[in-house]
Amino acid sequence: MIDGSASDSDIVRFLGDIKNNSPMDAAVAARLAIALADSGQRFHSGSNRVADVASTGGPTSLSTLLCPLFLRAADCVVVKLGVPGRPAGGIDCLAQLPGYRTALATKALEAILQRCGYAHFLASDQYAPLDARMFRLRQQHGYQEVATLVAASLLSKKLAVGVRYAGLDIRVAPHGNFGRTWEEARANATLFASAADALGIDARPVLTKASYPYQPYIGRKESLAALWLLFESRAGLWLSSHLELCRELALACVPIDSRDAIMHVDVESLRDIFYANLEAQGASPDDFVRISEATLHAHVETLYAPSDGFVSYAVADIRRLIVEVQRAAAPEAFFADPVGMVLLRQPGEWVRCGDPIATLRVERPVSGEDVVAFQAFVTIQAYPEGPGFEAVKPNG
Repeated sequence: MIDGSASDSDIVRFLGDIKNNSPMDAAVAARLAIALADSGQRFHSGSNRVADVASTGGPTSLSTLLCPLFLRAADCVVVKLGVPGRPAGGIDCLAQLPGYRTALATKALEAILQRCGYAHFLASDQYAPLDARMFRLRQQHGYQEVATLVAASLLSKKLAVGVRYAGLDIRVAPHGNFGRTWEEARANATLFASAADALGIDARPVLTKASYPYQPYIGRKESLAALWLLFESRAGLWLSSHLELCRELALACVPIDSRDAIMHVDVESLRDIFYANLEAQGASPDDFVRISEATLHAHVETLYAPSDGFVSYAVADIRRLIVEVQRAAAPEAFFADPVGMVLLRQPGEWVRCGDPIATLRVERPVSGEDVVAFQAFVTIQAYPEGPGFEAVKPNG
């Protein structure tokens, strides 16, 4: 088994060996998770109700931002150790807030949990450092979809910070990292749960449909703005339905005796939990509101329907383009945020030629060519298709 003394080239060879010989092995995933967790310190909060909902690759979901709030409402301690996401992982979004501490030493982590019961931070040299290295190399060398490696990475972070109840939002789509089809995703969910069981973790994976946008706010600051709209009871039906999906993910994660609290918590209470975490980790609720409002006002580019028909969004292509623009803006930065998108119509909705269907926030160095590229991925189809329906095309 690999350890923290391995070179990058040794790790890459190890990744290749897992892909070729143990791509679907729960026992190997469990052993690797231990090795990754033991590459740094292990944290114990002292609580037996430590919970978290992690996620797999797929854009537009807010589950890693909203689920911790539901878990806290059920009186769980939430210790969320993560890695940078693309294009808008939970920690990436929170890092847009001035002062929000994304790296936490043990004493700071203890103080935050004592204050609000919820901490969200990055894997570092202190916690699961080998996982952070391995995750970077998996991205660089094309090992992001190896199920054994995905499960081990997710579980190592749970082990490192003492998570007892581990939910997992498995985002199923052709561009997904842990199941391109429902059949693959179910097999991966079983692998994850089996590896977790071997580690003494109560795992509750849930499959969600990532082929269509979960909600209309895409981007790091846009995700913050979506939270703000929810907290202010200004969300539309599409965004509000995503809040309920995140409630269901949290319900699946926790013990039965905690579910009533999650079922009945309101958005004002979720807001209070979120604000308590911001203040504990060095950010300001006032800055959160200011940035959310400014983000929505910055959507000055509009994309229009090129013809009559039914709206369709190329989710994977939109994700890829946002990531490319982020990298071009600041190649060495984790959390660059030069572009964001708000979808104005749901997939499958009928529009007329010239109707507005999306808006863009663009900051330098985003160019006019980038705006045109986004337009290409907001398309019109002759037949309606959405997350809950699909028209059958007639023969001929």
